[in-house]
Amino acid sequence: MKIIAVANQKGGVGKTTTVINLGAALALKGSKVLLVDFDPQESLSNFFGIYGADNNIGTVLYSTINKQEINMSEFVVHNELNNVDILPSELNTMNRLEKEIIGVRSKETVLKRMFNRYADFFNEYDYIIVDCLASLNTMLDNALTASDYVLIPCQCAPLSFAAVPNLILQIDEVKEELNPSLSVLGIVTTFYDRSKNGNMTKEMLFDNYSDLMFRTIITRSAAASDSALKEKACVLSNAKDNKVSAAYKQLADEVISRVNG
Repeated sequence: MKIIAVANQKGGVGKTTTVINLGAALALKGSKVLLVDFDPQESLSNFFGIYGADNNIGTVLYSTINKQEINMSEFVVHNELNNVDILPSELNTMNRLEKEIIGVRSKETVLKRMFNRYADFFNEYDYIIVDCLASLNTMLDNALTASDYVLIPCQCAPLSFAAVPNLILQIDEVKEELNPSLSVLGIVTTFYDRSKNGNMTKEMLFDNYSDLMFRTIITRSAAASDSALKEKACVLSNAKDNKVSAAYKQLADEVISRVNG
């Protein structure tokens, strides 16, 4: 079982879209996949038609902090269409947790303790992909401390590029202080178009992070946005004109290759 945090402090860079389509693509290739919504906004949960879930990851984390036993199978929702499992988020629970976790002993390790506490359940999966909130706070520290890898989506726009160094710095600090086995799986360009800004940002990414860049380029497309209306990952489309579907399948191949060494 490998845990991959999909993170970027900048919002709107395609984190949730990447989690959904990478997860569905890995499932298409025969892997058992759990998607964890670790963002109070519930975007991942909402995509799959899950709103305001009573059984949510925040409740599981509170049970971990308070050393209470729960049945994890009651908190995970299987989505038949996309063939993935989801551990949903809930706005109020996560916002409360985000404030209260500051006072918890070993506050950066709560998510890791959750995975360890219910290891028999989580080890049934090949991949656990965590959709992180757009922040550099303690909640992101939790995701990084619990994960084996970080995948960074970066929109092909100058402001998105500017956010990457701070995230890399936080990853390095977590690796040094909390999780020595953490590594950056790679940076994937998203929302690419052939505009001047798009090409400039892509060049800056490959010039500065050539050893981390995925070769896959995710282009800007209405197909990814429209997929939310159908609650169906665009990677499930075989339409020849759906370049985003083909790109995420290619990204899944790259992820498998890098994870397997």
